[in-house]
Amino acid sequence: MTRHVAIVGGGLVGLATARALTGAGVAVTIIEKEDALATHQSGRNSGVLHAGLYYRPGSRKARLCREGKREME
Repeated sequence: MTRHVAIVGGGLVGLATARALTGAGVAVTIIEKEDALATHQSGRNSGVLHAGLYYRPGSRKARLCREGKREME
């Protein structure tokens, strides 16, 4: 039996979730209020890749910022 999931919001988080679920064999429907995907909040971020400088050294937030920045670059 195929599982089917509806995701409300076609922004960055909704699309990443849909990608992960489809990779696991789940059928996905994305419900988005805009005319196109990733055009609302995802399309209007500051474009900054945070390096984790403002977080406690060694903290999870600092580590995830550094890893995310490295992966994006």
